[in-house]
Amino acid sequence: MPAPVFPRLLVSALACLFSLSQLPASAQAIGPADETRCLLLPLDPARRAQAAALVVEAEVLSQRSYWDNAHRRIYTANTLRVYKLLKGQWPAAAPLTVVTEGGAVGDTLQTLTNTLRLSPGQQGLLFLTPAGFAGAAPAGAWTAYASRQGFVRYDVVTATAHEPFRQYPLLDENFYRAQTALTGQALRELVPNPALAAALRRRQHPAEARGINAPLITDFSPRALVAGADSVLTISGAGFGAATGSVEFRNADDGGVSFTRVSARDVLSWSDARIQVRVPSYSSTADPAGSGPFRVVTADQQAAGSPPLLPFTVRYALTNVQETTSGVTYRPGHINQNGAGGYTFQPDPALASNAAALAAFGRALSSWRCQTAINWDLGGARTARGIGNDGVNALEFDQGAELPTAVLGRTTSTYAGCREANGTIRFWAKEIDMQFDDGVSWQFGPGAPSSAQFDFETVVLHELGHGQQLNHVIAPLIGGVPQLVMHYAIGRGQQTRQLNFGRDVLGGYAAQLRSLAPGACGPAAEQPAPLTAPLGAQVQGGRVLLSWGARNECGGMSFDVERSPDARTWTRLGQVPAAGAATYAYTDGQPLGGTSFYRLQVQLANGLRLPAAPVGVRESGPPLLLYPNPATGPLLSLEYNAPAPSNALEVRIFDAVGRYYGGQRLVVPQAGVNALSIGLPPLRAGWYVLRWDDGSAHGAVPFVRVE
Repeated sequence: MPAPVFPRLLVSALACLFSLSQLPASAQAIGPADETRCLLLPLDPARRAQAAALVVEAEVLSQRSYWDNAHRRIYTANTLRVYKLLKGQWPAAAPLTVVTEGGAVGDTLQTLTNTLRLSPGQQGLLFLTPAGFAGAAPAGAWTAYASRQGFVRYDVVTATAHEPFRQYPLLDENFYRAQTALTGQALRELVPNPALAAALRRRQHPAEARGINAPLITDFSPRALVAGADSVLTISGAGFGAATGSVEFRNADDGGVSFTRVSARDVLSWSDARIQVRVPSYSSTADPAGSGPFRVVTADQQAAGSPPLLPFTVRYALTNVQETTSGVTYRPGHINQNGAGGYTFQPDPALASNAAALAAFGRALSSWRCQTAINWDLGGARTARGIGNDGVNALEFDQGAELPTAVLGRTTSTYAGCREANGTIRFWAKEIDMQFDDGVSWQFGPGAPSSAQFDFETVVLHELGHGQQLNHVIAPLIGGVPQLVMHYAIGRGQQTRQLNFGRDVLGGYAAQLRSLAPGACGPAAEQPAPLTAPLGAQVQGGRVLLSWGARNECGGMSFDVERSPDARTWTRLGQVPAAGAATYAYTDGQPLGGTSFYRLQVQLANGLRLPAAPVGVRESGPPLLLYPNPATGPLLSLEYNAPAPSNALEVRIFDAVGRYYGGQRLVVPQAGVNALSIGLPPLRAGWYVLRWDDGSAHGAVPFVRVE
């Protein structure tokens, strides 16, 4: 059905009506009082103002991330310019350092859900206390009280502001008067704020009143897509201008109360009548795009909202992480961290002793495992406790003030990365830690929560979704209850223990497909549950014997055995039903000649199929082959017949007279023939040799480079 076309005057009127409807007459609370936002509990503004020692209006200028002294946690020191002082003392023109949790150091990143992240260019009101992070805070540094709720974020396009539970329609005298009534100190302007002043002038003198044609969105396509998957939205209209502006989507982290601007690299094309933009899950402020009307902001800061009669939907949002040097975002995957296919969560002694809480966590974990084949297990109790970069996927209740004020719980993900032969970076979840507030009234189940309780299984299912590498979405409500687990808010008395197949499950499935593909660098890829190790393949008597292990199977599972001559085109050989066995076997009685590849597809009860990494077999021939030969492009493909998995295969390139041109250390994920690749250094046409060494054997393979 073709998209409806609206007359320009009608669309303009509707867009104006929409934009005005977003600006309440006075500061408004957002959502019911018993609802969390990103697992934040509502914080009384008077309590916040009283607790803060310093309250300032400021802008983030720059950032620097660093490890704490124990090399367990990453923090970010943000340098800010202070415009106004509302409480405490601060010298004019002096830079302010605000420390936030998480950040990136080299190719290691740490992200924390439900925790304040700042970005250069952001402005807002900060309620600060002296930074008390042991072994991590520079002298004289500050941190936001209650983390995300200690920052009232400004929108300098519309001169409005918002925080997780409140929005402010205009940053005028009334706004500042209300704040100083809470801080008990007169407002003092330290330096002018030109961006905010310009926004206020635009509010007082709209474009139409100044004789300027306002931009207009008339249509867009598609109507629904996925954030963080390089999905492209095409926007049609008029008055966008020749100079590139930006596109801003509803911020899924706060339910769409604010807008989040795409990064400049996500704007693919821009003209006066047409824009193409990638829909991000990691915007310029590290927020995911959400469902709801979006807006175009021109280079001269004129804004146009999408037509309210044309709904825009983000079906699910795949987590992205950003490489700090280039600013490029990547989708991280999972690995075989525990040597048994994936990850093992370990509770601390306090949570391990709470049988009901542990059972609720196990039910939530099984929901994701059985619906997406994420290879997670719940292990035994650990003797130590604490969240940090220690190789343990911790599961615990907090003690004292370990969580920020009014935070119900959060997930800390530590990512690592390596550069592949084609220049891209592979990021993976190195560790996933979860911590929950021990002072909350929880319902651990299996009974339903009361109106005063939070349902632990619902909260854990949501946080495990973040571990699955999914971000928040803005979900439809039925009877006031969100229909998606990854909805940004959870309320008291809410029970959402079932994954939505079309949104939650398919989002997890998309994340899984990326995780299961073997990487050209870094550790071995995750195995789809219930597999515990890579497929074993052995040539014997003209047949190929396949074997694999499994544990904790879900009902309705089966294993499809597939074969390929090139690891690209696959043919199904047979199916083995899951029967609760620890090991399985299958024999290919008529194997292909030369090199052939085998893989398992795990078939789930919901109809989804997930491929495990392939393994190759070759009856004879040298351990390492390379192609194409002659080499013509930037990459060289290798087939390495490995006796065992290894991180120690070194390859080096020399010319005919022995000059060294470079080398790499490659990850060999499994025994058998592995398909690998390396990036070639700049080489002139001529004869070369690739020398390889795996620690127990070595060899040399000549090749020719042609122009």
